[in-house]
Amino acid sequence: MSLILWCCSCCQTKPKSNKGADTKKTENTQVYQVLNVQAFQAKGDGKADDTENIQRTIKAAQRGDTILIPEGTYLVKTLVLKSDINIKCLGLLKQVLPSDTQNFTRVVQNSSAPLFFGRNLRNVNLRFRAFTVNEALYVSKSTNIRITDTHIKGNDKKIYAFPGMLFYECDTIAIRNSNITSYGSARQSASTYQAGTGIRLLSCSNIKIENNQIIKNGENGIFMHGSGRATIKNNHIAYNGMSAIQIGFGKAKKEQYFDISNNTLNHNAADAIDINNKITSDPFPIHCIIKSNRSLNNGFVAGKSTVDGSGLATLVNVSEVQLFNNRSQRSNRPALYLERCGIIQAENNITDNKVEIVKSFNTIFLKNNTFDALTALANTKGTTLQLAGNKLRTLLLPNGITIDSLILTRNLLTNASLNINLQGRVILNENKIFSNQPTGAVLLVKSKSASLANNSIKSTSGYAITVRKTADAVRLEHNIIESVNACIIDEGSKNLVVEFNELISLQGGKLNRTLISQNPNNLILRGNTHKGGKTDNSIRLEGTGHAYIADEEIVSGYPDYGRVVVKKL
Repeated sequence: MSLILWCCSCCQTKPKSNKGADTKKTENTQVYQVLNVQAFQAKGDGKADDTENIQRTIKAAQRGDTILIPEGTYLVKTLVLKSDINIKCLGLLKQVLPSDTQNFTRVVQNSSAPLFFGRNLRNVNLRFRAFTVNEALYVSKSTNIRITDTHIKGNDKKIYAFPGMLFYECDTIAIRNSNITSYGSARQSASTYQAGTGIRLLSCSNIKIENNQIIKNGENGIFMHGSGRATIKNNHIAYNGMSAIQIGFGKAKKEQYFDISNNTLNHNAADAIDINNKITSDPFPIHCIIKSNRSLNNGFVAGKSTVDGSGLATLVNVSEVQLFNNRSQRSNRPALYLERCGIIQAENNITDNKVEIVKSFNTIFLKNNTFDALTALANTKGTTLQLAGNKLRTLLLPNGITIDSLILTRNLLTNASLNINLQGRVILNENKIFSNQPTGAVLLVKSKSASLANNSIKSTSGYAITVRKTADAVRLEHNIIESVNACIIDEGSKNLVVEFNELISLQGGKLNRTLISQNPNNLILRGNTHKGGKTDNSIRLEGTGHAYIADEEIVSGYPDYGRVVVKKL
């Protein structure tokens, strides 16, 4: 690693020379020094306590100086950092404490004896290797802290472990090309977890965590609380006891502007990414991009499912989140879990699990994704749910949900049984919908209005489209509809419009009809093509009521209007 030199234009005098220091000059005649800890009697023999001698070296360093810790094993307790210095450790720092009696709790979140400690620091650069009992680094109220090419390992037998790195009220932090592992014992139970996080940031801003390996820690890989303006890129975060990345919220509302990209997140016992706002009453706009991450097998402990495990993300009470080009396989829970969210956009993601929507949302836009299904839980309320160009098995929409606008365009549904029973308008346009379900492909129970146009709908076990009496203002236009039973069954929907569709009866069902209307309530049929069974009704109107028919083409089968009053348009 090239040494980073801190040059201050106001510094015109040469710092005092230290014995054993390697003095160099820049072109500006500004001077920095390399202070070798062995010149300050640090032994690095793995036997002597080198804490005092390394601390004397740090104390002797001037602005811009570098403390060099050569090859060897250095036994240390706690080293106190100072501003405007660099530490380059080629050897191994091994933390040795008189006893290990301190434990992480939600009340006591830092130890009194980290390996490196600093408060009110500025401009510190660290590169080191260490085995630690407590935190490898604890820094508070500091700015411009850089950790590069650092390899730290904690106590993998400790249940209540402190984090590998802890930052509190810091600004401008960079952690790059580092390895953080074994802070806390491996999780043993699918129902309980213990402490021990790789990187823990509390009330921090302007954070960069890039190109690191954060693996086998007791709890989260990265945990942030009350922090914002963070970039988390190109990391491998795996085999941690909770989520790979977790973001919690404080009262200061700093949790905004996140870029979580190109990470590999696998075999974590909870979620790949967990962003959970328990503070504000309304969804908080966090302006977060989640892009090009890869996740695998999250949400398991020794093969047993935990209560968590989203492959793409768990988002609770947040807004302004975009998910692009992510991949997720074999996650335990829904790949994308959305609870009480505002505006969420997901595009070009591929996963083998579902999207789950809970409680409420403003606008959810899903475009060109591949996922198993979309599920909305009971009593969900939302403004706009729009799907465009996705590939999925089905939508699972329970009765009684409230969605102002449900819009599906150009999607491929491979085995759908759509139950549409909601308050709001429905638009299905240019979709390909296949169904092998006995309940059929599309069931319209209730909506403010429904328009199905230019779709291809095929049902091989049930009716293709069922329109209940309670569904209002339904229009079926320019669709190709195929079914082994009836292509369309109308249970008396008021003013149902069926125009310019191609209705094809398939062999293998009990009925070979294209359309059945029971007690039609001003049904309109115009310009449809019927290919029914040759020995059965193609159009069958049952009971009493009124229908308006014009320009119907019956290729096979025959019409049976019964006692219904039929008028020409």
